[in-house]
Amino acid sequence: MKIFKSFVFFVASFLVISCDNNKKNTVVNSDDSLTAVQNSIIEPIKDTLPIEVDELTTLIGVDKDKERNIINYQYDVKNTPEHTLLLPSTLDTIYQELFNAYCQNTEDMQQLKTAFPDGANYHYFIDNKEIVEVELTPSDCRIK
Repeated sequence: MKIFKSFVFFVASFLVISCDNNKKNTVVNSDDSLTAVQNSIIEPIKDTLPIEVDELTTLIGVDKDKERNIINYQYDVKNTPEHTLLLPSTLDTIYQELFNAYCQNTEDMQQLKTAFPDGANYHYFIDNKEIVEVELTPSDCRIK
């Protein structure tokens, strides 16, 4: 569990650092400007992939969903059996840590949610097989 908590903390920190602070006053008025803002968030991350999060987890991909304004993160999990990742306690820890990071009321996280108004999806793979997907949307932050 400690590894997953560290991992989630890293992801949240990485998102905050990766956001381009020069875009603070950007107003999104069209699909083209939204795409430009989204690319300004995604491209710097892509340029540094893969990113080893910890000894078990590596960020291997980030992209925009083709149909909706969602950012997708793909992680490779090593040396972890599938059943361990699927334990309810592990899933709950992953979800809570991602939720807490995503729902922070910081300027950078607000920018991320503005750029990707349909949310963020976190995909965890073991041996190229997707095992876990966590989906979060800005409305999730208002519910809890």
